[in-house]
Amino acid sequence: MNKRAAILITVLCIVVVTVVLACSIFAIGQVRVVTTADISFDDELSSGIVTASGVKDGGSIFSVDEEVVRSNVEAAYPQVKVITVERSFPGTVSINCTLRNAFIAVPCEGGYALLDRELKVIDIAASVPEGNCITVFGYTLQTEAGAFAEIPWLSAIIAGGEANLLMNEKISYFLTSVTYYADGNYVDMLTNTGAHLLMYAEGDMAMVFGGLYRCYADYLFSDNDAMAYGGWFYPSVDGEGKVRIQPSAGFPENFPSA
Repeated sequence: MNKRAAILITVLCIVVVTVVLACSIFAIGQVRVVTTADISFDDELSSGIVTASGVKDGGSIFSVDEEVVRSNVEAAYPQVKVITVERSFPGTVSINCTLRNAFIAVPCEGGYALLDRELKVIDIAASVPEGNCITVFGYTLQTEAGAFAEIPWLSAIIAGGEANLLMNEKISYFLTSVTYYADGNYVDMLTNTGAHLLMYAEGDMAMVFGGLYRCYADYLFSDNDAMAYGGWFYPSVDGEGKVRIQPSAGFPENFPSA
């Protein structure tokens, strides 16, 4: 055997050994579902998530596409949110999940679409569920479970609430309903104390929400708190072009205005 042949055989052996090791060491041997500390999935749901993910035993862990896994799982289980998909040796794939929290009810065909903070439709319910839930009026959604709703003014309200530490149940406890008025292009947010926060459905709504909330809170925790129990808070533009939040005992005569 000449030297060149020996080198070729050695290289081929190395390639074969590498392939064999890769197939064994990097082969998927376990697919598991991991949840956040505050929740747990039963065996049926966990098994269903693994099946829906499309990840198969025996495949290479390098072939796992996180976006595909996320899309597959969340399409099959709208209430589940895939946080990350992790690969660990030797051959374990972990699908890290949590549950979405639906706290917004929007009218739709068949009842009410139940949405989470990302406006994903978790379910279609015949009626508004009991408990803390923001009910939307004046707007009808054409959607199905698993889809994401595109309602810019509602997204802005959620963002404004979160910027003021009103997360999930906190904002749904603070706001009982949101009514959208298409003719005036504004929303009327009813608080749990009976006060109304008015806001145009355009511009930097998250910032305006913060101003409305702070003005409302000032009255709520002041000696003269009557406004926070039935008053109206709304934005207006002063002579310098700055947005100011104004309180009113009744619906403001100059709102909505062009």
